[in-house]
Amino acid sequence: LEQAFYRSIRLFEAVFGEEDEILLVTDVHSIKKDIFLQKRPLNVYLKYIKNKEKLYQLSHQLLSSIFDEADDQSVTHRFALSCKKPEIKYVQLLKAICYEDFAHPSSILKNNPQSGYDIYFVNLSKEIIFHLYDDRGCDVLASNKESIKFLYEEYNHWILDYDREEIDLLFK
Repeated sequence: LEQAFYRSIRLFEAVFGEEDEILLVTDVHSIKKDIFLQKRPLNVYLKYIKNKEKLYQLSHQLLSSIFDEADDQSVTHRFALSCKKPEIKYVQLLKAICYEDFAHPSSILKNNPQSGYDIYFVNLSKEIIFHLYDDRGCDVLASNKESIKFLYEEYNHWILDYDREEIDLLFK
C-alpha cells in the first residue's frame, strides 16, 4: 500500500499543475431502487474539497447503466465539480481510493458496499484523464500521446507487465 500511495501521488503531481483546470468526476454505480445516496450524500466532495462553499457548484446527473445498455435496473450517478489542485485534499483522496479493497475508515463507499464507483480527475487544461482505480494501479489517458510522453519516459519502470507491450508500441 505504501508503494501505491507513493506512486499515485507522484503521478498525480506530475500530471496536475497548480493552475490547471480540473474536473473531479465521481461515478457511483448502483441499482435504481437503492436510495443510499438520498439518505447519506457522497462523501468524496464533502471530505476532500477544502472550501465547502465550492460544493454549491457540484453537478449531478443520473445516467442509465454505463456498462450495459440492456440493463434497465442499474444506474450511474455522475457527480462533477470544477476546481484546481490546491482546492482538493488529493493526497488523502488518493489514499482513500487505494484503501477501497480493505476495511479502512477512509473507504469511500464503506457504508454502501453493494455500489461501485469510479473517480476521474480530468485535467481540462492539458486534456489528460487520471483514473486511480485502486491500490493495483491507475490509468493516465490523453487526447494526444505527446502530452503524456514525459510520464512514459520518467516512470517507465512503473508500467504493469500486461500493459507494457501495448504502451511501448504507442510511444516508440
